[in-house]
Amino acid sequence: MRTALTLILTSAAVAAGADRVLVDKVYDGNSFLTSDSQQVILLGVDVPAIHLPGGDISRDVFEKLVRGRRVRLEADSDDPDDRGGLRRYVFCGDTLVNAMMLHKGFGALSADSASLRRKDTLRSLELAAARIGKGLWPFDVFPEPEGLTRPGEIDRYLVDDDRSGLPGFKVVSWADADKHYGRLVRVVGTVVATYRSDKVFIMNFHQDYRRYFKVAVFARDLHKFPARPEDFYKKRIVRVTGTVREYEGAPEMVVNDPGQIEVLE
Repeated sequence: MRTALTLILTSAAVAAGADRVLVDKVYDGNSFLTSDSQQVILLGVDVPAIHLPGGDISRDVFEKLVRGRRVRLEADSDDPDDRGGLRRYVFCGDTLVNAMMLHKGFGALSADSASLRRKDTLRSLELAAARIGKGLWPFDVFPEPEGLTRPGEIDRYLVDDDRSGLPGFKVVSWADADKHYGRLVRVVGTVVATYRSDKVFIMNFHQDYRRYFKVAVFARDLHKFPARPEDFYKKRIVRVTGTVREYEGAPEMVVNDPGQIEVLE
């Protein structure tokens, strides 16, 4: 039986009529030249420029995967990119090379990947590699992905050490907040993004703010909080105490006092 990872990195069948090309020359970690002089760039994958730290390593890994091989190309969009090449998913046999570069940690998700149909798969592989420091991730070659939580960053805070003076309140991960509607709990997580308007300040714990846990502070209470809370709390690991409610189909906690938010890191 194939593992879940194997299923992510492979595809059952490429669409009929997909281009099949021979890789003649590899430029860097995500682009190559075909035997008929067409440049191809891996869709959804960013790598260091060849002259920057990690660029030669990324190229070497990519070269071993594709050079001299006949690969299949699959389009998400038919538009060439700014460098005049074809931006494509590349299959070597049944292996999706775009996914493999992210899985190995020698590429990062590109900034223009938001509209790709495979973006969730690619994002999950990037986060998994960054979380455990695979490939180039330990060397600060790539910017830290949104939503990254490394092993132990949150787990060590999912205990009640009584220091808050609220013993007995269950401590839960932000990812499990939706299991505690109507309950007074302490929720731990990393604030990956913030938003502030004239009416409310929001702390998001996942890029998909419409589906996952968030914390809201209404404008009438913001005078109690640090100046520019949108900067103060962003990228921090926090533990927030309050009642989890369902709002527009997602878990949310409304707080009105900064004492409800403990900054852990």
